[in-house]
Amino acid sequence: MRRRPSAGLAAGLISATMLLGLVSTDTSFAASSPAPSVQAAQATQEDKRFAAQEIGVLATPELLILTDRNFVFALWERAKGTEVRASAQLAYGGDLSQSTQWIKTGIYQANALDQANKKRDDDAAKAAQEAKEKAALVIGITATPELWMLNDKEFAFAIYQRASGPKVKAAALAAYNGSAADQQAFILTGISTAWAQDRQDAIDADTATSEEQKRVLKAQAARRRAGAVVAMEPTAGQLIEPDRNFVLDLYNAAKPGSEIAAAALRAARSTDPAARTRYIETGIHEADEKDWNTWLKKKADADRRLVFELRTRAEQSGVHPALVTAADTALAGSDDDVDVFLRLGQYEDAVLTQSLGSTSPGTQGWYIRGEIDAVIGPGAGADATWRVVPGKADQLCHSFESVTHPEHYLRQQDLKVVVAPSDGTDRFRADATWCTKPSPDGGGVSLESFTQRGRLLRHYSGRLWAADQSGRHDYDTPASYGPDVTWRATGPTTR
Repeated sequence: MRRRPSAGLAAGLISATMLLGLVSTDTSFAASSPAPSVQAAQATQEDKRFAAQEIGVLATPELLILTDRNFVFALWERAKGTEVRASAQLAYGGDLSQSTQWIKTGIYQANALDQANKKRDDDAAKAAQEAKEKAALVIGITATPELWMLNDKEFAFAIYQRASGPKVKAAALAAYNGSAADQQAFILTGISTAWAQDRQDAIDADTATSEEQKRVLKAQAARRRAGAVVAMEPTAGQLIEPDRNFVLDLYNAAKPGSEIAAAALRAARSTDPAARTRYIETGIHEADEKDWNTWLKKKADADRRLVFELRTRAEQSGVHPALVTAADTALAGSDDDVDVFLRLGQYEDAVLTQSLGSTSPGTQGWYIRGEIDAVIGPGAGADATWRVVPGKADQLCHSFESVTHPEHYLRQQDLKVVVAPSDGTDRFRADATWCTKPSPDGGGVSLESFTQRGRLLRHYSGRLWAADQSGRHDYDTPASYGPDVTWRATGPTTR
């Protein structure tokens, strides 16, 4: 498998063009959607080519011209790895920046987990899919990927378009125009509650139906709503069978070990027939909420472990002090703060941009800077600020992207270090990758060239080199070697 350039769903049943048709050809959706916010730089064709290559997909011109979000969906269709598909589903269901970041880093992290048979995003992706499937089933819709791959806001609007009940439509529209929390609440419980109200209103308004028939219809509506919780659409026979039998059907459809299953078993064993009726009408929904809260707690704990591990790696790298600080802030905050940090915060420029200062006597307060040649010089400036990203050739190492010239990186070229534009070649990716090592002086960090092992990033006579202590070149002199290859990462010096 080729080296990855950078770092940070059930089988597909429809094509990307079919999914695009759901949203882009719907003029009412387009008219109702808010104007897109300003997004971070989109993925380049080089980013997309390497992302596809990572999972063995040929990056055809038809793939490369897709928008970032549609490209994520296209790779989701083609991917085989569980974590790659799960992370793609979550990225596609997020905002546009999450799709971009998945292309640039997420796919490599997910593929590494697949190769190691580890799980990270699979449970979250399944939970998001199941919640939408159950919500759609409440109103009689079988959710295919064209529905459950949508983000929560788009899903609410799709339900608004397809629902017939006025209360469901009103709840869907309110969720669409509401917050992310409103949209999630609509999916989890709101659609079910609104459908029950619509159904009860229809029963009450039917003057030609007897009270006994209305009681039967209400009971059947409760069974349909209960069945949706376990993704079961009751048959005609299940709608009229005894409560005990129907509760056992719900138990058999529930996930083993869930509160839904445990509560069903308690109701089935009860000697009080009313306990089974209560379970069908309200108990299963209360159990579902307990299961959801249990899952949220497990996810929150797992997310905190991920942030802690990320923080440890950042601290050990010696070039990510801002990322360490941001991780500490997230860990000290709420579960939502941790979630936002994992999805977005760890990729923001505010935590990735650093300056690299010299520690040599006489050049303290001088920084690596440059437009073409890489040099060291005193004082603040945008040209002394670098975006520290996972290594172009090895994600465990680092590449340093110029803030003033995006897609230009510190590269060793015949041992001289320059600021060069990425050309997409394997050679460039290797030359632009630097691996951190403890500095000889112990007062900072040293950066070893990925292609010139044993040679460290050194300043000599105002310029930068990949140097050792062999004496082969002037910049390989042993004199002052330790301080000259020792760097201290600080906050950006941009004026």
